[in-house]
Amino acid sequence: MRFAIFSLLIAQTLLASCAFDDFGGDLEEVTSFVSKVDPKNDSGWPCHCYNSTESFSQTVVECRCYGKEFKEVPIDLHENLHKITITHSEMKVIECDSFQPYRYTLHDVILENMPSLRVIEAGTFRDMPNLRTIYISHSPQIKFLHGLFDGVTAKKFLSLRIVRTSLIEIPDLSNIHSDNIMHMVDLDGNKIERIRRNAIKIKAGQVTLNYNQINFVEDLAFNGSQIGKLSLRGNRELTELDKNAFKGLNDINELDLSETSIKELPLVGLTKIEVLKIDNTPSMKVIPSVYDFSYLKEAHLTHPFHCCAFKYPEQHDPKRHAEYEEILRRNCQKLMLNNGTNQGITVRKRRSNSYEDYDDEESWGAYNNMAYESSPSAPSHWDQLDMNGSNLPALRGQTIEWHDAKPIQQQAVLGTFHDSSAELTQIMAFCGNLTIKTLNVICYPEPNALNPCEDIMGSYYLRISVWFVVVLSVLGNLAVIIVVLFSGAEVTVPRFLMCNLAFADLCMGLYLLLIASMDLHSVGTYFNFAFDWQYGFGCQVAGFLTVFASQLSIFTLTIVTVERWFAIAYAIYLTRRIRLGLAAKVMIGGWIYSFLMASLPLFGVSNYSSTSICLPMEVKAIGDKAYLISMIAVNGLAFVLIVFCYAQIYFSLAYETRHTVTLGEMTIAKKMALLVFTDFVCWAPIAFFALTALAGYPLIGVTRSKILLVFFYPLNSCANPYLYAITTAQYRKDFFVLLSRLGLCSKKTEKYGLTTTLQTNTHPVPLITRSNGRKTSTVLPTSGLEDAFV
Repeated sequence: MRFAIFSLLIAQTLLASCAFDDFGGDLEEVTSFVSKVDPKNDSGWPCHCYNSTESFSQTVVECRCYGKEFKEVPIDLHENLHKITITHSEMKVIECDSFQPYRYTLHDVILENMPSLRVIEAGTFRDMPNLRTIYISHSPQIKFLHGLFDGVTAKKFLSLRIVRTSLIEIPDLSNIHSDNIMHMVDLDGNKIERIRRNAIKIKAGQVTLNYNQINFVEDLAFNGSQIGKLSLRGNRELTELDKNAFKGLNDINELDLSETSIKELPLVGLTKIEVLKIDNTPSMKVIPSVYDFSYLKEAHLTHPFHCCAFKYPEQHDPKRHAEYEEILRRNCQKLMLNNGTNQGITVRKRRSNSYEDYDDEESWGAYNNMAYESSPSAPSHWDQLDMNGSNLPALRGQTIEWHDAKPIQQQAVLGTFHDSSAELTQIMAFCGNLTIKTLNVICYPEPNALNPCEDIMGSYYLRISVWFVVVLSVLGNLAVIIVVLFSGAEVTVPRFLMCNLAFADLCMGLYLLLIASMDLHSVGTYFNFAFDWQYGFGCQVAGFLTVFASQLSIFTLTIVTVERWFAIAYAIYLTRRIRLGLAAKVMIGGWIYSFLMASLPLFGVSNYSSTSICLPMEVKAIGDKAYLISMIAVNGLAFVLIVFCYAQIYFSLAYETRHTVTLGEMTIAKKMALLVFTDFVCWAPIAFFALTALAGYPLIGVTRSKILLVFFYPLNSCANPYLYAITTAQYRKDFFVLLSRLGLCSKKTEKYGLTTTLQTNTHPVPLITRSNGRKTSTVLPTSGLEDAFV
């Protein structure tokens, strides 16, 4: 039936004489003017009439009337008038008899740029057997068109376009003759708020209600209609569709619900669509299963992970997939049984690119689409079937590579099989332990480097490794914070900075904990949770934590290094030291900077929702690139400053100290080298790959970048508490003081010569004078350096 409708539509379209732009701009002429025709009576109307030639050399008469002084439709333009265009008129009402003088010849009526037009009376287009087109545009006073089609008798009515008016209700289309197969019903750019029950009942190739104010579609809104393409694009207030909104809608081929706010798609009446468009609709969380659509060939969706659901239906909807496999298994058994009894198998195939039902006793969903003459047979677009399970690679513990969807190849219609060895081989292949091929759907946006079809961690070794990193980071930094805060020791600048550093690194550990927990929760079926995670509260918190932690950690590391430089290199100058008050003020600035950088993605500068690992990787706008470049630049400058300070510390030592190979000096040198090395390993790979991506030459995608996420990005957060605190002598003293206050390890505390309170010297370690016989030099005592670094 659908093909018959489209064939007739094509034939009728060839007779149409004009086409219009989307919102009623200038007419696109498909005619050529050959002569000017004078009106029947020269009444002074501002109208011009022409002879024009349409398709098949048919001559028509067209009149164009325009001007503010134009108040009513002329009644004496031409006795053979075919097309009338009225524009830029101050006309307020078009009376029901306005076009009656031309009712036997009139084909097309165009009313555009009518700022005062309010009413088109009921029955205005009655008794016009040749009426083909009604076009009304840019008439902001029109709100209702009651009775627009009262008495319409035309059987070749092709196009209704009412665009950019204030229309709030869909005109009653029930009076259009049932023999009409319309080319287009265009109601774009109006103020329609609701599509009511039975509002549209027509046969049309295309119906568009784009960019209205539709907020709800009632049940049976299109009941009894035959529509090839239906578009509701741009209705941002459309949040809900009744579950039976499309029930009774026949022969729909394409549905466009893009740029709306719907949360789910009702399936009743839509199982036969071939093209589905729901792009730029971020409210759409979960896409229906591919098994819900019989003939779907192309899908334009909002998120790449929606396409993963079509690619891997077993993980998307395990229950439906299991039911589908059970149906195939039962029918293969019937097929084998029928073949053993020498029964011929004949199949009438409706479409070569569809899912088809092979259980003649079942009648449900997308599987009841095959008519059988005897027993079910193999689907022509599947080469092999596996009755023992799906061939889809599991998402658990591994990366699934994305392959471009390929169009389905048309194949010959299956004929009648006979009992032969060749036939038996084909049937055995159909029902053997081979591979199930699911319907290939061309889906956009395809999973890409930022959003591949994989779990958050992607592989088992990353999934296991990240938990080790989480444990080391969280426990190590908690240990530092607890000892520093509760040991009872004096709050010095180093302790204050260590506490800030440990808190920043603890936030990084919490970020990894959130990521690892979500990965564990969604393993194998991440794309089912992708929307709620990436666009929900969890990913925003995780992203904020990681950016805040990384920036605060880098800032604090820089201040810690500068403080050590001042304390050691300038120990002889009592005025050159960082006091606690100054350190607190500097760290307040660091907190403000870190908080600001972490907050910007929450307000549209890049975003945390572009990837499953919640890092601000989006670089669509100039502001996004500037944001990422500024972070990389600040981190790079911080690293350079840290290297400079440690170099100055090393060269500030006396020549003898630097060249005396003792355990203390070697330990100090190794410790400084290790601090610089961990900083470099943490920042250099991330900065390098980030810069190449910003330059437009990304060298790795999210899949491989997760290695950086687990092994490089949090390296400082894991290493800092051990390198800067836990492995130092001062921390061990504070730790045992804390234990002694709890009544534990008292003897160990006495070993350090400590009581329950630890008195520390806030001044830098004193300098001593050393002479080599000819020259006297000032150096730091080895014990002081060892206490600072060991």
